[in-house]
Amino acid sequence: MEPGSYIPYKYLPVLIAIAFATVFGIGGLLINKLVAPRKFNPVKFIAYECGNPPSGDTKDRFFIGFFLLAILFVVFDVEVIFLYPWAVSFNAISLEGFWMMIVFIALIFIGYIYEIFMGALTWHRK
Repeated sequence: MEPGSYIPYKYLPVLIAIAFATVFGIGGLLINKLVAPRKFNPVKFIAYECGNPPSGDTKDRFFIGFFLLAILFVVFDVEVIFLYPWAVSFNAISLEGFWMMIVFIALIFIGYIYEIFMGALTWHRK
């Protein structure tokens, strides 16, 4: 094969997908720029807090309990993502795979106990 004569046909679907995504993204932005209404209103530029008028100082501390609970949810969600294939292939894995998953569950449980002792599940402000 001569240098420069190789045409990678295998990558053609990837290139088509990249081109489609680029055209779709830029096209959406251009269409929005052309047809979107341009009525500027000062009310649109104020902070929006779930339908309530903004209140308080912007430098107040934010209660972190919701964030910690969200992190706990993500951690246990990831655990379920790893547990599902393990449970499906439970008959096919060896004893080593079983003990690896027990160690994984134990590590997640240690993290859960740590979160409880750190007060991540309490809703009062400290």
